[in-house]
Amino acid sequence: MSDSEARIYGKNLVCVCINKAENNDIQGEMWTPYEEEAINFGSAYELIMEMDDLYDHWDFPQRTTSYRTFGKKDKTKDYHNPNSIRKREPIRTLKSFRGEKATFLVHVKFRQNTSWQGQVLWAERKKKVHFRSVLELLKLVGTALEQGDQEEIAE
Repeated sequence: MSDSEARIYGKNLVCVCINKAENNDIQGEMWTPYEEEAINFGSAYELIMEMDDLYDHWDFPQRTTSYRTFGKKDKTKDYHNPNSIRKREPIRTLKSFRGEKATFLVHVKFRQNTSWQGQVLWAERKKKVHFRSVLELLKLVGTALEQGDQEEIAE
């Protein structure tokens, strides 16, 4: 990867490899520096939920609000995980992973106001953009996929 990709860094960096994009939804796999295997996702919703669960498991970045629920509240999710990634060393870099359609390196810096804030790097174009919410992140990914499809048609 290039210098611009080297500048996106965080202990909680995630590589999202998109292999299929149709009907305004995405499918693919997510790689982390700490897990042996990829985490597969079948939709954008599944990707976001997997990432959020991962951040809760890592306890980084910490969320600032508790989730609301229709049922009984799960008190175990209110406390910080003693196995935080702050104390772990990565087992790999994310530089070599690529999706069939696109690859994004996502660095969530904060989970405030019941959403995420951070930056995303579109690996194929080496373009880095900051996002202020999960919805904005999904829209950035969607516009990148549209641009990639338009260029394939033009060729």
